[in-house]
Amino acid sequence: MIAMRARTLHWLCRGMIPAILAALACQQSVSAQVELRFRHTPNETLYYELKQSLTTTAHIAGNPVENVLSQQLQLGTHVNSVSPDGTASVTKRIYRIQMQASQPGQETPLVYDSNEKTELPGPLRLIANSLSQLVNQDIHMNISPQGETEDIRLPEELEKRLSATPAGIAGNNSLDGVKKMISQGSIIFPEGPLRLNQSWTRELTTELPFGIMTSTIELTYAGTTKEGLHRINATSKIALAAKEGALFQVTMKSADGRGIYLFDAERGCIYASALKQNMDLEMTALGQTVQQSVVTDITMRLVEPTVTR
Repeated sequence: MIAMRARTLHWLCRGMIPAILAALACQQSVSAQVELRFRHTPNETLYYELKQSLTTTAHIAGNPVENVLSQQLQLGTHVNSVSPDGTASVTKRIYRIQMQASQPGQETPLVYDSNEKTELPGPLRLIANSLSQLVNQDIHMNISPQGETEDIRLPEELEKRLSATPAGIAGNNSLDGVKKMISQGSIIFPEGPLRLNQSWTRELTTELPFGIMTSTIELTYAGTTKEGLHRINATSKIALAAKEGALFQVTMKSADGRGIYLFDAERGCIYASALKQNMDLEMTALGQTVQQSVVTDITMRLVEPTVTR
């Protein structure tokens, strides 16, 4: 029973870890000051492939138990119109979600594909259902040339469904959670031109059932690659303030991450991004404490159109 409770806690917290991106190596050259801005063309659609791997290792009844959850998303951003100041009205859509999760003690993983409407058991079903409700939904918003996202609008039926849904373990099942996830999911450039090694920061907060998580991301302009892409290095630190009276307690022992964004200034868009996040957590619930380490890898890249809107 103790092992089962600890394993349940372990599964619940797998969906909590924020997705942040894995380090890539690339050559760079020194460049003069440059002003990086998103540029949008009416009726253009950009397609991206996002991959995430979440590896968790927990000690249950004195034994290490490793689980791996991987996700692959096909995303698109269609430009509806562009105002004189460069702000674009866009529609974002998730076309497909594929997931695979290891099963302790079994060689065959659990597999989910939004195109096949696969039914999944237990906690993994909660994660799949949370994401699948966003598939093939047109999400409208405005994006400034600096990358700021405003006026996020979801389909009416989806908004009603999310408004009636609790925030959940990861805090992203609710309407506010989904909007925050969308608005915090991209890079924002500072005003004015960037010089080599110039840094700026962005702070993101997420309210969870067990506390408030604050992520501080430092971005540094690192010049251009030999391919002419602009490189922005990223480092992240995460702090967690526990909430009194929560059903379970999570303590952040350590957390740090590193990664990069590659920006195509000619096209005015992110070409690729990657970041790796390491976290050590202590989770207490049901009278049991579980030590858990989490490694998150997320990569995203621009791809040629393979789906039609």
